[in-house]
Amino acid sequence: MCPYGCGLRIGETLALKMRDVDLIGGTLIMRHTKGDKQRLVPMHPLLTEILERYRLTMGIVGVPDAWLFPVFVKDESMTPKDTQHWFEKILRLAEISSPGRKKHERSPCLHCMRHVFVFKSFAKAEKAGRKIDDSVPYLSIYLGHDSLQETEKYMKFSSELFPVAMELFSDYSADVFPEVAHET
Repeated sequence: MCPYGCGLRIGETLALKMRDVDLIGGTLIMRHTKGDKQRLVPMHPLLTEILERYRLTMGIVGVPDAWLFPVFVKDESMTPKDTQHWFEKILRLAEISSPGRKKHERSPCLHCMRHVFVFKSFAKAEKAGRKIDDSVPYLSIYLGHDSLQETEKYMKFSSELFPVAMELFSDYSADVFPEVAHET
C-alpha cells in the first residue's frame, strides 16, 4: 500500500506506528529512514481514507504505539521477509508468474512498487506540463534520496511494463535517428 501509494521503501513502511500516521493532515511522519533522516510524506486522499478504514479494521484506533503492519502473535512489526511471503502468495493467487525468467533477473517485487510510483509521478508531472528535469529535485526530497542521481536511476523502466511510454519515445525519436539504408 505505502510503497505504491507513497513511494516508500519497504523498511520505512514496516517501521510505521500509528503515532506516525496523521489522518487529519493526510501525512506520514517518517522518523528513522535511510541515513537516519526524517521527513513528512503527504498521502493522496484516497490512501488516507483507506488507512482510516484499515486502522478501524485492525482495532488500532487510539493506540499510538501500535505497529501499522503488525505480526499478530507478537507486539512486533512485520519483517521484510514476512511481507515478501505475503506478496508472493498474492502473486500466486492472482496467477502472476515470471515464466522464462533467468536466474538473476528481477521478477515482480515489492521494491518495484516504488519504481512504479516514481515513474507515474514523472508521467503525471509531464502530463501537467512540467519538465521531468524540474520535477526531479522535488521527487528526490519526497523519496528521501541523498542526491538527484539516486532519483534519476528510477527513470529507467521496462518497455514491457510501459509500452505507451515507449511508443511516445519512439515517435519522438523517429526524426532524431534517421533510417539507414544498408546493402549487404
